[in-house]
Order: sequence, then C-alpha cells, then structure tokens
Amino acid sequence: MHPFSTVTLGIFVAGYITARWDLVTRLYELAIFAAEYGVVAHNVEFHLRSGTFFRSGPHSPSRIYDLCGHSSMHVLGVSNAASQSAVDPSWVCAKTSTNSRYPRIACAKASSIQLILYERPHPKGMQYISLNPIALALGDKGSLPDDVTSSEDDSEEAKHEKAIKENRRKLAEKLKQHSIIRRVPSARDKALPKIVNQVNWSWELEQALQQNVGRLGPRPKRGLSVSERVVESATTMRNYVLVQLWTLFSVYLFPIAQKAFILVLLFHRILAEILLIILEFRAKPGYAALKDISATAQQIEIRLQQFCYWPMQYVTLRQRKANWASVTTSHPDYIRFYNSLWLVANDVIIGMAVGSYIIEHKDWVADQIRDLLRTYTVEALQRGISWLMGWPAGLKLNGELAAFLGDLFLWVIDYWSSCIETLSPMLPHIIWFIGFSSFAGASMPIAIVGKDISLAAHHSAVSVPSVSRQKTQRSPQSY
Repeated sequence: MHPFSTVTLGIFVAGYITARWDLVTRLYELAIFAAEYGVVAHNVEFHLRSGTFFRSGPHSPSRIYDLCGHSSMHVLGVSNAASQSAVDPSWVCAKTSTNSRYPRIACAKASSIQLILYERPHPKGMQYISLNPIALALGDKGSLPDDVTSSEDDSEEAKHEKAIKENRRKLAEKLKQHSIIRRVPSARDKALPKIVNQVNWSWELEQALQQNVGRLGPRPKRGLSVSERVVESATTMRNYVLVQLWTLFSVYLFPIAQKAFILVLLFHRILAEILLIILEFRAKPGYAALKDISATAQQIEIRLQQFCYWPMQYVTLRQRKANWASVTTSHPDYIRFYNSLWLVANDVIIGMAVGSYIIEHKDWVADQIRDLLRTYTVEALQRGISWLMGWPAGLKLNGELAAFLGDLFLWVIDYWSSCIETLSPMLPHIIWFIGFSSFAGASMPIAIVGKDISLAAHHSAVSVPSVSRQKTQRSPQSY
C-alpha cells in the first residue's frame, strides 16, 4: 500500500504540549505522516533529513527551507501504527477504521490537538496565500533618487507635486510615532509569515515526495525479458535520433536565429530611443516638449516606452523559472507585465477592426468628411458672420467696425476653403493613413483625428483671439 495514501500529504497539524504552550511554540514545522505499511518511520526521518526525496526535484530545497525557517523536514506522526511502543511520544498518531469516515488523532504528550485541513494553493496557477495585499502599482517618482527625478521633472508643477508628496510622507511617519498602544508581537505573530510560506509550498512538496517515494524500502532487481530488451533497444534508438536532432538544432540553428533576433531587436531599440529623445526634447528648461503639444506624439511615446520596457521585464520574469513556483516575490511584476500586454492587445484588436473598416471604405469616409468640413467650417461660419454684420437680434453695432471685421473674416474663411479644396484630392490618402495607424491601437487614430480636427478649424481658432485682442484695445478708448 502506498505509504502516503492513508492521510493526505501536506496536512497541517498543530498541537499543544500543555495548556500554557502556545499554538506556534512546537509544531509549526514542515511535516508529513508516515504509514506503517512496510515503511519504518525512522527511515523516513533519515531520508527527510538527508534530502533523499529532493534528488530529482526541480530546484534545491534550501531556498524553501530559508523561507520556512527550518533546515530540514521531519516526521510529525504516523498513521495506523502496529505497535505503540515504537512510536515516539511526541508524534501524532492517526488511526483509521471502517466504522468511521474520519481518522482518530492522538498524541501522548499533548493535552489536546487541533487539526487544520486546507486546500493547497496551486503555485502553477499563481495561487498563494499572502498576509499583505499585492502591490501592482510601480513606485512613485518621489521614491526615486534625486538625480533621476531632477533630470526628468524640471517644471514647477512637477516640483510642487514632489514637495506635496514629501510632506505627506513626513506626516505619515509622524503619525506612526504617536501611536497610543504599541503591542509587542507575540510568537504567533512572528511565526505567521513562515507558516504562510509552508502552506504555499505544500503543493510542490507533495509533487516532489510523490515522485521520490519509491526510494523508501528495498529496490528489487531482476533481469530483463526478451520483449523488454527489444523495447529498450527501440527506445534507445529513438532517443539517440532525437538527441542528434536536438543537438543539431541547439548547436547550429538556434544560436544563429537567436543572434539574428537580438540584432533586429537591438536595431529597433536604438530607433525607439532616438524617437524618444526627439519627443522629449525641450528647447529650454520649462518649455513644452513635442509630446506635451501633440496627442499623437504622446501616443507614440507610450508605445515606444512599452516596446523598450517589455523585453527587460520579460527577461526578469524568465528568472523566476530558476526558483520554486511558490516563491511569490515576482508575482506583482508578472501581473503588471501581462496586464499591460492584455490592455495593449485589446487596444490593437479594436484598432485593427476600426482600421480595416476605414481602409476598406476610405472613399466614402473621405466624401463624408469633405461635406462636414464644408458645412460646419466654411458655410456655417460664413452665415454666422454675415448675420453678425447686420443688426443681430435688433442690436445696433458699430457698422464700420462690423463691416471691416466681417469682410476680414470672410476673406480668411474663403482662403481657408480654397486650401481645403486643394487638399481634398489627398483626403482619401489621409484617411488610409489614419486607418493604417489603427494597427498600433485604437487610441492612435483617435489622437490623429483630434489633431486633424484642430487643424481643420484653425482659421476659427485664429480669428477669435484677434477679435478679443481688438476689443481689449478699444475698451480703454471708449471710456
């Protein structure tokens, strides 16, 4: 019978020696049950302490031992022991019977026993128990060194925001110092992080022990039969061919493909860094950069930063494979990385759908935009200015000034309409470019369309400030 089948492997057992002993003073340790079906508990204890059960494990157990606070595992108890005299009095004994569904737990030295059953977190699915909520946000700029933030944030607004964050941090530190009651952490509080690490490691512990449980007891050997030798020869030949093919790929093909990919990635990274320098360039300290002026440039900067950030983050995440999956230090980076990938993927999917429609119907979209520009940026403004040149709503205005400004604005609108008519044959190509930019995400064409609308209404944006300036200059003369 399987030595670990009677009691579920990884059950967490906590016991009391006396009523004065706390829950964490004795048995918050890595432990398993050994069943007395041809398996001697002391042999299991020896294998646990010598690390025999982890010889074919994926990683060294030393890292987990450090997190769990112990140098090795040990036997905590036995199940269905044949003789109670061979059982250590400090061991927990479990007995099962056909009359009851539940085992009977007892310990000679303990006045009472508390048995806690839990569902093991699956580390491959990033399931784990944590005492603190996971932090998904990156560190604030205020937490960076001064030499990093001073080169990036030179504006007065950024300095003011940094000063506010620093004042809040100092105030929080003062509030922590004025605590009325400061409770001394008990032994249970100090042991709780180690207990959580033990619970998180229980699933991987079970897998490692199940793979190496055959090391217990004798290992009988016998000669292979004829059929078994034939199967072994065929398997050996197949493995030899596979090994040669894998060697050919790993020694010759993979290094060439890897170096070519790295060179292409490095070339794109250099281009991205050059574009980022251009987008973040400021003529003088305090002046606006190109990314601050144009929404399109801002979207391009975001995509370039993501392109530069993802490879480094991916290399960092690949290092988590060199450790046990239950070590959760890299989980926030993992979640942030794939969250950003998911957001960009959604943006690109929606952008591809919108861009495909725009490219396919570019002529119809160009005609609709041409009609809208003519109706709202030319004809509507001309009618409004002509109405204002008279007596609008019975208001008598300065006729000479109204005629002068009206003729001036009508001339500006007429000149602008001629420019739009000149550029109208290129409108389908502009629409095609906007649709093609959608493959970088739906936010990119929105930014480009917003900039194009501001350019299409540029004549009205120029006229309104000039009128306001003239009214400001004439108001002192009227008094």
